[in-house]
Amino acid sequence: MILQDASGVVFRALDTETGKSVALRRFFPFGAGGGGLLEDEQTAYNIALDRLAGLHHPALRSVIAGGCDPVDGIPFIATEWIEGEVLAPLIERRPLPAEAASELLTQALEVSELLSHVLAEEGVWVETDPQTIVLGNAESGRGFTFWISPLKWLGGNEQAGGMASIILLAEEIMGWKGRMVSDQSGGGLGAWIKWLRQAAPTTTLRELRENLAAAVGTEPPPAAAKLVAQAARPPARKSSKVPVLAGLGLVLILTGLSGWLHTRNRPIPEMPEAAPFSSEASTVNQRAAELSAQATAADQEKQATLAAQHSAVESRGGVFSPAEGDWLALQKGQPARLEGRLAKTGLSNSGKTLYLYFSENPTATEPRGAVPLKAAPADLSETSLAAFIGKKIRISGQVALQNGRPEIVITTRAAIEAAE
Repeated sequence: MILQDASGVVFRALDTETGKSVALRRFFPFGAGGGGLLEDEQTAYNIALDRLAGLHHPALRSVIAGGCDPVDGIPFIATEWIEGEVLAPLIERRPLPAEAASELLTQALEVSELLSHVLAEEGVWVETDPQTIVLGNAESGRGFTFWISPLKWLGGNEQAGGMASIILLAEEIMGWKGRMVSDQSGGGLGAWIKWLRQAAPTTTLRELRENLAAAVGTEPPPAAAKLVAQAARPPARKSSKVPVLAGLGLVLILTGLSGWLHTRNRPIPEMPEAAPFSSEASTVNQRAAELSAQATAADQEKQATLAAQHSAVESRGGVFSPAEGDWLALQKGQPARLEGRLAKTGLSNSGKTLYLYFSENPTATEPRGAVPLKAAPADLSETSLAAFIGKKIRISGQVALQNGRPEIVITTRAAIEAAE
């Protein structure tokens, strides 16, 4: 498992036909306790996947297969795996250079306009959380890459197609959250962001792309029709196991899909009949079934792990250990207690947070304590807390998630107690 949040879980799985890794995502269209898709909803979802599997764009992690669990109807989608660096930790260290930020935003908007034509509804149809954006490494030959967001196209997000996510993304990658910026900031990005904050409710993706290019001084963006025509052709560097569909078919077949599943009570219109499956498409279906089985097995293993961690925490009167990070992450926003032997402390890259680690070489998901230094009293300084290193302590505070990692936020010295 590589990622888990309230919307679902992501695994790294193996495509047994190609021998390549894929990102396998099981998600909850109606929330963690809302169940899976109904039969008609599954039909619409599967037809959508068949059409989306024909899309190729350098900035889109292409859909390989997908479907719904036959037992509980929980949908899943398998997309290509891109080796590279996740954006979130990169921008935690420092904001992106203006040129890179412009390229990222350009690609996000270009892919969104492409998907808007496929889904027949204007909107930002990619995931914009920095935790889901990957910068491909040199071997991948890819730049910034995005996931299509199933929850958005199924109507599971009230603000699914809104431009607010683009504003937030731009502010995050430039380090501008809560700051005033000049028109010249970021090589012209400042002026574009200021305009977008006002124009977001009424602007279009085409206008967004054109104004961004003008603001940063790049060539005018290609028309949407050209994007659709190019995306319907698989890349020349490799063959595709998915039948290629004409651009017109991509536009028409999904008309009205977005929003069909916005509420469980809304009647689902009839979908146009899918084209007959070829033997290659049958292979895709077989791969989808294999991936579904992997997802189900991994999900069952995950649930067993969570149950064991929950039991262990309960046996200690609600006190977590560093080994129970999965269960602790699910307590986001709630108060919790974490006990273990303090191995070391360290500052964040920005120097704004002091971390308390319970092992010398912590993993990226191991729980830790976090002291926001801006308002911290003197007795929570790194020097003051050094006396606890090597000793067993118990820390208390609200649970927060940092790039999927659970943290206990410590605001007072009383939140740290000796436990031996």
